[in-house]
Amino acid sequence: MDTLSALIAHAEPKANLFFSGNLCGSSDSSNHPTGGVLHLVRSGELALYNQTNLVQVINEPTLIIYPKGKAHRMQSKTLTGCDIVCANLTFKDSPLYRALPNTIMLPLSQLTNLSHVITMLFDEAFKPRFAQSAVISNLLDLLLLLVIRHLVENKVCGAGLLAALSESKLAKAIEVIHQQPDHPWTVEELAKQVGMSRARFAALFHHVIGQPPLSYVTESRLLLAQKLLLMGSPIKSVCLEVGYSGSVAFSRAFQRQFDITPKNWLKQAQN
Repeated sequence: MDTLSALIAHAEPKANLFFSGNLCGSSDSSNHPTGGVLHLVRSGELALYNQTNLVQVINEPTLIIYPKGKAHRMQSKTLTGCDIVCANLTFKDSPLYRALPNTIMLPLSQLTNLSHVITMLFDEAFKPRFAQSAVISNLLDLLLLLVIRHLVENKVCGAGLLAALSESKLAKAIEVIHQQPDHPWTVEELAKQVGMSRARFAALFHHVIGQPPLSYVTESRLLLAQKLLLMGSPIKSVCLEVGYSGSVAFSRAFQRQFDITPKNWLKQAQN
C-alpha cells in the first residue's frame, strides 16, 4: 500500500449528499449537516460569505470544500439560480485530516484529470436514475479521494503532511513508518533510510510536518491501534502489532496520547 493510501485508510473520508439542484436565493451553513462540507458549483453566479463579509464571487464551475466545517453562506446572484451539488464530509481524527487545509477552492478548469468523475456526478445528480443515491454516494467518495491526491500531486499545500508527500525523502520516511508500525524506529535509522544526516532529517521533518519524527511514529502507531481495537482485536495482540512489548507499555503510551485508557476509549467508541 502506498503512503497516501495508508493515510487515507486511517482517515476514512466519507461524503454524503444532502442537496443537489438549483439554488435560487441563499443557503446558510447553520442549516447544513454538521462537520465538513463540499459544494460543487455546476453553473450560475454565486456569492460566498463568511459569517459577516463577502469572501468571493464565484462565476465559473468551482469546487469548494471546508474539510473541518466553517460558518458560511451562499447567495445566488442571478434570477436563474445556481446548479449545485452539496455533501457533508466526515473524517476520522488522523494525521491526514489534520493536514487538510481549512478551505479548498478549485475552479473545475484546474481539475481536468477529474472531469470524467465530475461529469458523471453532475449527470447523476440532475437526472432521476435507477440506483441514483448509491451511485452518487460512490462518486462523491471517489471525487473526495481524487481531490486529496490532486493536492499532493500539484503541491497545493505549502506545509504539513500533504506537503511532505511531495518531498521524496520525507515521503519515503512516512512510507516506512506506516509499512512497519511494529519496528522500533529511531531518528538515526529513519534518516539512514532516506539518505540524510540525523540532524538534517529531524529538522526537515519537524519543519514541514510540524512535529518531531518519533512523535509522528507514536501517533501513527496508536491511531492504527484504535482501528485494530474497533475491529475486535484483543489488546494483547494489538500492542505487539503496533510495536509495544506488552500491554502495560502500550496502555501507558495510549493514555499519554489520548488522555484515556484503551479499554475506556473502546467502550466510548462503541457506544
